[in-house]
Amino acid sequence: MKNTAIEGLLAREDHEGLVAMAQGRPSRVVRYLTGRLCSEDEQQKWRAVRALAALVGTTELFPSRKVADLLRRFFWSLNDESGAVPFGIPEAVGEILARRTEFQQEFLPILCSMLTHADMIQTGPIERGVIWALGRIGPPVAGCSPEAVKALKFAAWSHPEEQTREAAAEALGRIGPGEAGSG
Repeated sequence: MKNTAIEGLLAREDHEGLVAMAQGRPSRVVRYLTGRLCSEDEQQKWRAVRALAALVGTTELFPSRKVADLLRRFFWSLNDESGAVPFGIPEAVGEILARRTEFQQEFLPILCSMLTHADMIQTGPIERGVIWALGRIGPPVAGCSPEAVKALKFAAWSHPEEQTREAAAEALGRIGPGEAGSG
């Protein structure tokens, strides 16, 4: 299996082809896609987010244990101690939690805390990725963390970066009716 073959499938967003390719060695395909999450090319990053979620959504390839391990690695990379620059990781986490809802109970509180706990708060593109991820997950966020919804409302109205204000407003709209109102 050559990386050029994976890249071709990724460029075409051929998720069925990626799943078929991953039948033999899913970890290799996941490593490749994970590396593309940090791409400076926004289109490539989003293709990798969607492809990774399609793979992980295939329960035959990714039983619960493997998904939990991947999510743990992703959250570790979001930790300052990891030394990683985790661009694209929050978006991948959000897409995975939206598709594999059985992991929300364990991992959604951690994602929400990235907006509410001082030692976990992110900034810039990673903060916007967390906000996007919460919006992608939608209504379960309100039940999991009213504090995260409050932080999103504050960001939508008061964040100094326009992109982040817009992302927070959009996330609130996806979380549910009434959440996009003033905080």
